[in-house]
Amino acid sequence: MSVDLRRAAADHLAARRARGYRLADHDWLITSFLDDLEERGASSITIADALAFARRRPQSQRAWQAKRLRVIRGLAAHVHTLDPRAAELIPAGLIPAKASRRIPYLCSEKQVVLLMQRARALSSPRLAASISTLIGLLAVTGLRGGEAAALDIENLDVDRALLRVNGKYGKQRTLPLHHSTVKALTDYVHETRSEPSGPLLIGERGGRLNMTTARERFRALVDSCRLPARPGCTALRLHDLRHRFAVASLIEAHRDGVDADARIAALANYLGHSDPTNTYWYLTASPQLMAAVRDRITAHPRRSEA
Repeated sequence: MSVDLRRAAADHLAARRARGYRLADHDWLITSFLDDLEERGASSITIADALAFARRRPQSQRAWQAKRLRVIRGLAAHVHTLDPRAAELIPAGLIPAKASRRIPYLCSEKQVVLLMQRARALSSPRLAASISTLIGLLAVTGLRGGEAAALDIENLDVDRALLRVNGKYGKQRTLPLHHSTVKALTDYVHETRSEPSGPLLIGERGGRLNMTTARERFRALVDSCRLPARPGCTALRLHDLRHRFAVASLIEAHRDGVDADARIAALANYLGHSDPTNTYWYLTASPQLMAAVRDRITAHPRRSEA
């Protein structure tokens, strides 16, 4: 059986995208790999070919080399199911690389309030209201910044206190809101426009809030507040408010005696994670979280030894 590698690659990518995978960079990486095979007259995928492609630029970061190999590994597995002679199975871990993630700055509730107050002092009244509302919304919902910016007023169901969110990869979810959050959002809408329609968060000129502008203003606010340095952390980012929400939720679960694993599962849905394991990245250890865990363990009655 002969396999058309380009047709197999197209089918492989289409099938994965149909299952919800975004597959950024996969198309051009696979095309480049197949171009290399054709130039050398090769008609099958080997481990050696895949490794050579992944390590084409030795000076590149190990994580990037590992990603290149991972992309070809998935293609090889698909082709192998069609004809084992057309592709060798590529073992995992041939290029080990650990994911590098920034340590989030976990700000306090008082610091969130301070940032919102400082935002209210911005020279443009409309932008001041929008940045202040954005900070508060991210802090109490854990939304991604892009998700918040993409919201329309129609996404807010005032009567049922719900927010419909369009998340990553086109996935939608509905979030319950506290009545105080609903009031803050409705007050903001009435304050910033005459007609309650269009984008929920707006910029200085009345169009949808630009997140590049929002991040720039937020960085300036953080600098003006002179927040204390945290070990291993850079300055507070808007995205760190998402981490703060996740950690605060788990602290609350421990203090209320709720099943922490069940809370993490619910939190994964609330944050819009397709894989619950991704949620654990947000549960960065903090003194408050460790104290809540310690208090819960200490309060649990010890079982008598058998």
